[in-house]
Amino acid sequence: MTPSSSPNLDKLRNIVQKFGASSFTTDQVASEYDDAPATAESIEQFDALLQRHAAVLGIHSVPGSGGQGHGATVWQPA
Repeated sequence: MTPSSSPNLDKLRNIVQKFGASSFTTDQVASEYDDAPATAESIEQFDALLQRHAAVLGIHSVPGSGGQGHGATVWQPA
């Protein structure tokens, strides 16, 4: 996803649903969405996107995971 493009929430929802009941990381979502290895920039963008749309996507972040300088955020179904 480029910085100027708006996210396709249906595509994002489908990616999240692929993980089922398993936990997943922001970089896994970014890699799947872009069909390429995740970059630091894309992970940051997707982390903000997942935070913003967590309720709609039916997910929540695992407390203590991710954040600035703390590695990838871990997500799980709500």
